[in-house]
Amino acid sequence: MKKSFRMSIKIAVFALVVSLSGLGVSSLFAQSSVEQRLAALEAKIRQLEGELAIQKAVTRTAIGITGSDQRNDSPLSGAFLRPAVLTESDFPTAVATVSDSAVPMPPPPPAAQTADFTDDFEGLNFFKGVKVGGFIDAYYNWNFNEPGDAKTTIGGTGLIRNFDFNHNSLTFSQADLEITKSVSESAPLGYMVQTVFGPSADWINGIDYAIGNSTAAHFMQYYLSARIPTSRGITLDIGKFVTQHGAEVIDSRSVWNYSRGLLFALAIPYHHTGVRATIPVSDTLTLGASLVNGWNNVIDNNGGKTGGFMLSWNPSPQVGFIQNYMVGPEQSGNSDDIRHLFDSLLTVKLGDKVTWLTNYDYGMDRISGAHVHWSGVATYLRMQATPTIALTPRFEFYSDPMGFTTGTRQFMKEFTLTPEFTISENLVTRFEWRADWSTEPTFTVGDPSDDPSVQNTLGVGLILKF
Repeated sequence: MKKSFRMSIKIAVFALVVSLSGLGVSSLFAQSSVEQRLAALEAKIRQLEGELAIQKAVTRTAIGITGSDQRNDSPLSGAFLRPAVLTESDFPTAVATVSDSAVPMPPPPPAAQTADFTDDFEGLNFFKGVKVGGFIDAYYNWNFNEPGDAKTTIGGTGLIRNFDFNHNSLTFSQADLEITKSVSESAPLGYMVQTVFGPSADWINGIDYAIGNSTAAHFMQYYLSARIPTSRGITLDIGKFVTQHGAEVIDSRSVWNYSRGLLFALAIPYHHTGVRATIPVSDTLTLGASLVNGWNNVIDNNGGKTGGFMLSWNPSPQVGFIQNYMVGPEQSGNSDDIRHLFDSLLTVKLGDKVTWLTNYDYGMDRISGAHVHWSGVATYLRMQATPTIALTPRFEFYSDPMGFTTGTRQFMKEFTLTPEFTISENLVTRFEWRADWSTEPTFTVGDPSDDPSVQNTLGVGLILKF
């Protein structure tokens, strides 16, 4: 009976030979007979059983289980695990009893926590809150005076119109790219870098080009900002920045009409280089002061400096008032004759869809000791019919009785009507009809029989924002 049982065992083991070949016993099948193969297989099994017993003993020693701890219900009963892969999740109880002589084991995984890269990437914190944007601006204008191919500039000299100079020509005006980080209580340092290219950039930076400072001419603004910790926080800017004067700005995205008005072109500066401070006094009142090289120059053109002062008052969400004053020598090589500029701006919201805006400018200077002055008023009415459709009429008076800003003693006025259509979040188009009048023959005409004191234009501007 025992012999029969033993033979059955041998036959069963032989049947498992193929499946055990992956355990490294494939060489057994090189034996010459079945009996020899079975004998070799039995020897191999006994060898493996011995190795298994040794591994069990090592495992128990590593986790601190003695002979008295061995129970049939132990989680380690019958287990075959390498000590190097034991983890707390595998043996939550046994791991806690590891002795000093135990085989070293990996520490338990740390508790979940938020990743903190401050130590490794501290410099990147400076770029938090940085905004990147810009726009591309192009236009087409038709001048009913038809000044001719040789004189495409509207108004001949171009002084009366800024940026939309050309007649009967699809024209790229300017491309803008800016990187900005505003200051706040949590971010006391910031900056603004705004590059600009195109004919409009050449115009506003003409003084820099004239003195060979072409690098600065391609930047509309570049300044560093710092927040001085006070109860409300004072903001300090150092560098080149656009002027605080006027109702209109160089940036096409931020004006209501496409063409810039007479006051923008003739009464105020474009930009300054120096230092300025903005001081919030209350929730409704903000003061500002600046010390700059002068009007429209990065490098000072004389030995003096120009000071600026601002008051911004918002007594209610519907009313805003800004008063600016700037004083200093502005003529090249002349530090004695002082220029003054008073600039007032009143904004009134007449409802959710209608806003009224009025701008008044008065400036004075001296030429060889003789007093000169200029003044003007511009008024706007912004009517937002729908979120995508707006209409803005503008009406201006401008007086240059000594010809200081236009080169001719004259009184001018203009009316502009601008329908605006927001095609998408990034694309805006403005159609525009504009009429200019002067008391002098200021405008270029193609036909000598036309009146050079009158100019009518029809145009469209396209602004792509990103």
